[in-house]
Amino acid sequence: MGQTSSSTLPPKDDPDFIASFGTNLQNFKMKTKILSQELIAFIESSLEDGNLRETVSAISSALGGIEKAPLNIAVMGETGAGKSSLINALQGVGDDEEGAAASTGVVHTTTERTPYTYTKFPSVTLWDLPGIGSTAFQPHDYLKKIEFEEYDFFIIVSSGRFKHNDAELAKAIVQMNRSFYFVRTHTDLDLMVVKLSDPRKFNKENILEQIRNSISNILKEVTHQEPPVFLVSNFDVSDFDFPNLESTLLSQLPAYKHHMFMLTLPIVTDSTIDRKRDMLKQKIWKESIMPRAWATIPSRGLTQKDMEMLQQTLNDYRSSFGLDEASLENIAEDLNVTLEELKANIKSPHLLSDEPDTSLTEKLLKYIGNPYFSKVFHLQNYFIDTVASDVKIILSKEELFTEQVSSFNSKASPYWEESVGKVFPVGPGSTFLFHFFEMFQSDSDKLCHVHVLLLLTSWGLSGETVT
Repeated sequence: MGQTSSSTLPPKDDPDFIASFGTNLQNFKMKTKILSQELIAFIESSLEDGNLRETVSAISSALGGIEKAPLNIAVMGETGAGKSSLINALQGVGDDEEGAAASTGVVHTTTERTPYTYTKFPSVTLWDLPGIGSTAFQPHDYLKKIEFEEYDFFIIVSSGRFKHNDAELAKAIVQMNRSFYFVRTHTDLDLMVVKLSDPRKFNKENILEQIRNSISNILKEVTHQEPPVFLVSNFDVSDFDFPNLESTLLSQLPAYKHHMFMLTLPIVTDSTIDRKRDMLKQKIWKESIMPRAWATIPSRGLTQKDMEMLQQTLNDYRSSFGLDEASLENIAEDLNVTLEELKANIKSPHLLSDEPDTSLTEKLLKYIGNPYFSKVFHLQNYFIDTVASDVKIILSKEELFTEQVSSFNSKASPYWEESVGKVFPVGPGSTFLFHFFEMFQSDSDKLCHVHVLLLLTSWGLSGETVT
């Protein structure tokens, strides 16, 4: 039907594209500025010092102000798809207006990646990227030229039928553990073609639904995910899905920043923890010439003295990483969780605890895996590995930090409550707006309030219309 999307996968336009995206993706190491250099240095220093509580506190504090963290959004797609016009629409300016964020036109196409501060969310940068398939940006080196690894989020812009390049971009983004929206532009032109071809059977809503479903089905097949799909007209931003695109983007940005933060955090923490782990193991190795280090766990069982020595050794390693009982109690209190919840997924506090029908000697030999390695030296290494792994587990538990941040943000500031009451007085039909405000509520109440006002204004809503 006219320009509606096909429900089958598009043909392979360029074999080089497959080679580029299939082979060279492993060469990309995704980068992000969601963690500041100051925060990275502080986290590394705290972990090296064995101050896990300080590390957790710094992470929680950064997440509390996550709206201020920078985020780079790449607007990408084929040449002429309408990427620049979409950026102008998101910025709230027309293509030909003074101050337009990006140049557009029949002849002009973007020839270099260009950043624009997102006026409705100033910590976000919209990158207008050259179109794939242009003379200077062929598929085989496209990702390298646009510096693919530097973006946190993507908007794939496409017009007409779903193309093979669209599918390959989507697969590349997902493979690199990033998310995206899919925006189909020139929807008004698609509808016009369909209407002219068969005006008697023309049904606008049915056709729009067919296009959405077709694109969604293809994306699900090629990425095994279901990213949001939006149909827009770059010439009339009030029509089709553009208001929904804008509101979805603004409402999801804080949560996505939180997600990106937690996704990036292990790159910093794991390497620091591993260095500390390896340093301790090296120390043990140097001390291994001491007879006690090579002592065998007695087959007759552990004496009280043996137990005390092992317990002290384990306690020393836990303290070295900031995972001792006192630190865990303080961390649990800081995160608003119980000590039991914090310990639920870690092993080191229970390594030397009794188990039904199993002697401690048998338990320790099971840890080591082979009686030949039943030396205290190897057991010390196992203790260190377990403690280091536990620290990684705690720092990777997004739900722990989410709960703490949610609890902190659940207390609306006086500014928020006062502003909402003044600008949007309570009246019939106002329930939606207060649910809407709840999505935006965060520690940065003033900033969020500005976002809401801008967004509602773009919808034509004001204090007088909200009744």
